Amino acid sequence: MVEGPANGDWTMTSSGDLRRGPSGSVGAWLRARSAGPIRPNSVLFHAPSFAFQAPGGGENQLVQTGRHLEDLGVPVRLFDPWTDRIDRFRLIHLFGMSREGLELARRARIRGTPVVLSPICWYQPRALWALERRPTRKLGGIATWALRRAFPRLPGWRRELLNVADAILPNSAAEGRQLQSLFGIESARVTVVPNGVCPSFAMASPERFLERYGERDFVLYVGRIEPRKNVLGLIRAVRPLGLPLVVMGSVPPESHHYGVLCRKAGDGQVRWIASVDHHDPLLASAYAAARVFALPSWFETPGLAALEAGLAGAAVVITPFGSTREYFGELAEYAPPDRVAKIRAAVTRGWERGADPSLARRIASNYLWTNTAQTTLEVYDQVSR
Repeated sequence: MVEGPANGDWTMTSSGDLRRGPSGSVGAWLRARSAGPIRPNSVLFHAPSFAFQAPGGGENQLVQTGRHLEDLGVPVRLFDPWTDRIDRFRLIHLFGMSREGLELARRARIRGTPVVLSPICWYQPRALWALERRPTRKLGGIATWALRRAFPRLPGWRRELLNVADAILPNSAAEGRQLQSLFGIESARVTVVPNGVCPSFAMASPERFLERYGERDFVLYVGRIEPRKNVLGLIRAVRPLGLPLVVMGSVPPESHHYGVLCRKAGDGQVRWIASVDHHDPLLASAYAAARVFALPSWFETPGLAALEAGLAGAAVVITPFGSTREYFGELAEYAPPDRVAKIRAAVTRGWERGADPSLARRIASNYLWTNTAQTTLEVYDQVSR
């Protein structure tokens, strides 16, 4: 949710929201890239018009990719439908699957402007069944998924968007394989571009969090308090263990009732901390102070907070649904979201095992935003020759 005076800057918070922040924040970067003269050889970024109304990992991916591309000398501009002409740009990079993106991609192809697509998607039947309230939508969604698995070349706007793109950049090989199996796309146009984290999390210290809250060695959750993240399941799993649990994040307006249920289930045994700015040292300090970071959500691709926590030195417990195994391998504990007992067992194993330095090394070697930007630039060079 975005709110506040128009002259304030905004930063991405730990739960994905935008909040008032210092100069140089996410909001300042977004405004600067959507106005002013077009620089030569600029790349045009597009996200659905509703994206930053409730920003999360996908929006963070857009911002961090743009910032680090600029460090490599690539000018980035955010698409303004009122003033920008597609054919004046080197290429257009679409973030997320949307009908808006399809309409723009169609016009870009007609004008000879290359199209790069970061789908940022995962199709998880269990999540659809668990999270959709209306039975008709549950059944319809499962039927559509099954039909696509059987006949991936069936027409549809998502398949058309994937076919219009000159290059498709999934965040994992697993996401790429899923897109091929559901939509019949060619592997030659697919290049895996992993998500990243900032290297500063590797230098996090627990002292700031310890000074403010007097706690160290606890189970930590960071993110939105909403059904897909399964915070309620985590609370129910951890309470019988008697381990301290810290939940850092905010409740989106549409998940108000769910937030009330989480508070009730916590029953005074959970420390609740509001979202903090993503670059606030308190967030990194919370990761460093935690013994276990837990994210037993319905799916993740791969869960940026878990990557940050792992780089900061926490043991990671995470959902097996999505692309998590590709990122964390055998260095995390996996907790199915629909089994409270298994979440409890995974947290127990993580607590007993503690942090494995190999996880932080794995993340630092493979999953930094500098790597993301470099691979993205290589794709740009290929499609815009």
